[in-house]
Amino acid sequence: MLNKKNISKPIIALMFCLVFLLPSGVLNAQGLDDDKDLLLDTTSVVSIDSEVDWDLFGNQDLLRLSLSFDMKEYKKYATEPKYQDAVLTIHGMDGSIDKKVRIKPRGEFRRKYCSFPPLKVNVKKTDFDNDYLDKQTTFKFVTHCQNSGLFESYLLKEFLVYKLFNQLTDISFRVRLIQMEYIDTGKRKKVYSKYGFIIEHVNSVASRNNAFVLKNEKLGQSVMQKDHMALIALFEYMIGNPDWSVTGLHNIKVLKINDLNLPDPIPVPYDFDYSGIINTEYAIPSEDLGIKSITERLYRGICLPEEALRNGKEVLLKNKDELFRIIEDFSYLNKKEIKELSSYLKNSFDIIESESSFNREIINNCID
Repeated sequence: MLNKKNISKPIIALMFCLVFLLPSGVLNAQGLDDDKDLLLDTTSVVSIDSEVDWDLFGNQDLLRLSLSFDMKEYKKYATEPKYQDAVLTIHGMDGSIDKKVRIKPRGEFRRKYCSFPPLKVNVKKTDFDNDYLDKQTTFKFVTHCQNSGLFESYLLKEFLVYKLFNQLTDISFRVRLIQMEYIDTGKRKKVYSKYGFIIEHVNSVASRNNAFVLKNEKLGQSVMQKDHMALIALFEYMIGNPDWSVTGLHNIKVLKINDLNLPDPIPVPYDFDYSGIINTEYAIPSEDLGIKSITERLYRGICLPEEALRNGKEVLLKNKDELFRIIEDFSYLNKKEIKELSSYLKNSFDIIESESSFNREIINNCID
């Protein structure tokens, strides 16, 4: 169980683990990109003294970071992103380490919508005295959008959705929670703390599953591995997320296992902020979907073999108790929010467990 009292690991190893492992895929609710930023497998690394193995996503202690920069200058660059100097501080049990970095706003939608646009951190010119880090250029955070508790709640809920899918399959993006302190070095000298999270890079997901990434935007659900495709379609239905598509790679990455006996590609979902279980105020469903609210569920899977759907259903039912435990044990949301998440999930299982409801909502409502 995640707990606010958890503290980061020793400083030197944490510094290496954090900056080397911080993925350079998109780390905000708008998706993943910049595959070229990460050239190395980040499944696990050895600390600087080569004595301790580190796995950033295997450890769930809360990471504590500080970022010092001129906020007025940062927000000024929201319309036309430009790098500015900043200092990243990594806090640990025995002190802290400061590293000079460069940051800029990113995300086409969020740069326009958010009062605090998401961050892209450039460490290309940062001195780490480490050969591996010479190949690491940038990383990104999933950050708050607006400076309010509501948007921080959205972020924490999305973090939980990633954890739910992690429970169902290893072919998924792992995540790690961060407590970030933002320090304004400009005239206002404002300091505030917000939660965020980092997400595993797609190259790492592929590496630990003996796979590689496919970038073909013309592939559809019909050519995906049937059982995994069914599991994803059912999971997206369960959390009430209509905002995904295999074709065009919209909030989906596609992997191919390095095994001739497993020829079918495997989709991997991400970006869940438009799901009904989170219910963000900006998540407005398209009129083409035929639903009035994002909290309404809509099955977006194609008509797969019934056996595949039954197999996907079995995975959900097998993990039902653990999914509820993940939500109920999460200490960063209040009791009301936990109750709302559990209630939404329970309603999903009421449908999935009922034979008549499953046939009506899923099997008979698939996309031809």
